[in-house]
Amino acid sequence: MTKTSKSGGTAGNVFGLIGIYILIYLVCSVMFVGLFHTGILKNMEVLMYRGIAFIVITGIIAAVVMGVIRKFWGFITVRDIIMMFVIFCCVNTVLFVLVPVTVERSVSVFMLSYMEENSDQTFTQESVGEVFTSKYVTDYGAFEKRFNEQIETGTIKQNPDGTYSITESGKFIVSAFRTVAEWFDTDRRLVYPNEN
Repeated sequence: MTKTSKSGGTAGNVFGLIGIYILIYLVCSVMFVGLFHTGILKNMEVLMYRGIAFIVITGIIAAVVMGVIRKFWGFITVRDIIMMFVIFCCVNTVLFVLVPVTVERSVSVFMLSYMEENSDQTFTQESVGEVFTSKYVTDYGAFEKRFNEQIETGTIKQNPDGTYSITESGKFIVSAFRTVAEWFDTDRRLVYPNEN
């Protein structure tokens, strides 16, 4: 075998391996999203925990599939099997935490921080809700800040009569969030307020 054919074979193996990684990643990512629409681990009410469990499950499936493919293509090594699991879990954990978990848990940091600063007290659910409304929404201007952000980013616009309307950009963002909410089975009331 010539040096050229060897290098050609090596390049083909590399491109083939990249293709396998991408295909397994995409298929198992679809499986990951699909698990949210099953009854599996439905007793886990915390979206973060359920999602991480699904990532590990589908990551193991991805590694097993890579192991099966190894039986047919000898250039795949044990390292590739491990890398498939690691890459799948890392990428999907980042995406999962950045989008659906952020949407689901945006109030948690304030609530926990307030209770920690006042840990010498006990609270009722109603009292924490009142604090959230009075401090986070009113005193900290949370609503005004978010409203003005939307004007700056162009998702809402001011009309000549002083009222406001959502823009096409805003509608696109809402559509994207609704898609994410449906994929990961999060609380629909946040993206469909009129249904409550």
